[in-house]
Amino acid sequence: MNLNAFLHSMKFRVLLCILALLTGIMLYSLKSGANTDYVTRALQGLTAPARRASAAISGEVNEKLDTYFEAKAYREENARLRAEIASLNEQLIGYDDAVQELEALRDQLKIKEKYDDFKRSEPCRVLMPAANDMTRTFLIDRGEKDGITLNSPVICADGLIGVITALSQNYATVTTILSPELSIGAVVLQTGDSGIVEGDLRYAASDRIRMMYLDENSSAKEGDLVMTAGTTGLFPYGLPVGNITEVGIEDSGLAKYALLAPSVDLSALESVTVLLDFEGKGETFGEKK
Repeated sequence: MNLNAFLHSMKFRVLLCILALLTGIMLYSLKSGANTDYVTRALQGLTAPARRASAAISGEVNEKLDTYFEAKAYREENARLRAEIASLNEQLIGYDDAVQELEALRDQLKIKEKYDDFKRSEPCRVLMPAANDMTRTFLIDRGEKDGITLNSPVICADGLIGVITALSQNYATVTTILSPELSIGAVVLQTGDSGIVEGDLRYAASDRIRMMYLDENSSAKEGDLVMTAGTTGLFPYGLPVGNITEVGIEDSGLAKYALLAPSVDLSALESVTVLLDFEGKGETFGEKK
């Protein structure tokens, strides 16, 4: 029973009557003083059960009042703690945003130091990966209003990540180099061998990509760096794509293939950069704008 219901109950009304009776008897006794007669003692005896009942009910009332005020104190304390937690969460979110922004700026600086021919780029924050996608497609917080265009390369300081494949005013989707949808003209830095790098679902789960059409006499080996060839105008020259982990012979026996570990850890991206303009954009090998 809550306090409000108790105050309107029959038990509370009985308590008030008993208290009124006891008050009258007490006043009478005080007036009579030492000459308390047999009637008074008889009344005291008759009201003894009522006084005991009153004491019991009073104890219950006190207990309910204590419970009520304790519960109110608990509610006020919980409200205060929730407000403090909300404030701390806001501070934590602000701190996390500042850290991510700082990391993005550091990555931008590294990119500018490594590549002088990038005319225009846009730093972006990674929002969320696509659900159940082993090729690690993800969403970024920039879109058409920020100058992002379809097929723009997406990079970080460590190398090539993928390209923009879907676009809205405020967001864009990035398909990574693990996807079979992406074909990249590439070259082995140490040997000069060229080929095509594509994602392959057979290897995507283990974060590997495949370089095809290597010359059968290629000396490419494990550890060699593969980078963008820059011959199609879709990617600038010299972006790291991955390092060779395995070299084998194609089923036709006419060419070699290589498996690569991407240069970028695609599972730990927080910020990326979209290349909007660079030397050789839109130019195929041997052509000029």
